[in-house]
Amino acid sequence: MTIKTIYVFRHGQTDYNVQKRVMGQLDIPLNKNGQEQAIELAEKMLDKQIKIIYTSPLSRAKQTAQIVSEKIGAPVISDNRLKERNNGKLQGHIVHGTDNPDEYQADYKQLELFLPASQLNDNNWKPDGGESRTACWSRAQKAITEIVKNAPYDTIAISTHSVVMRGILNMVGMGDAKIDNCDYVKLIWNGKSFIH
Repeated sequence: MTIKTIYVFRHGQTDYNVQKRVMGQLDIPLNKNGQEQAIELAEKMLDKQIKIIYTSPLSRAKQTAQIVSEKIGAPVISDNRLKERNNGKLQGHIVHGTDNPDEYQADYKQLELFLPASQLNDNNWKPDGGESRTACWSRAQKAITEIVKNAPYDTIAISTHSVVMRGILNMVGMGDAKIDNCDYVKLIWNGKSFIH
């Protein structure tokens, strides 16, 4: 049985992060600060002996992976299953949760939307044209398990997004933690399951 070490990290900052706009699967690149965060992350990864990096194909995650790759010398492989949650028609908008029905406003021509907080907090709710958090988490958990089982190396990294990371952390019992740009977690695969 081969023990494997996995470093899972979130991409660096984008302008949409600063503006608090929902990105989902929109392909928004890193901003200057995000590039600097990725350089700092690369420094932290330097002594981890990572042999390969799997990444979401969205540019913010891929750029982060490439910056880390250039520093540590590990190749990068893109995997569509590591994409962020598809937030459908919410993508590009600033979304607020409210408990006041008089404030509900879901006119997609507007930048700011006001939706029921209970809806936004429901992991099984699916925005118009998108996927639920539960569906995203299921996709992410299946992807990381298959990647780790099939990876030819004992130490790998995964560059992805906040909702995907939250699904992975839920899988290992770490709960629904807040994940900042370029945060990372270390997981161990014991041949059967992940442990933190």
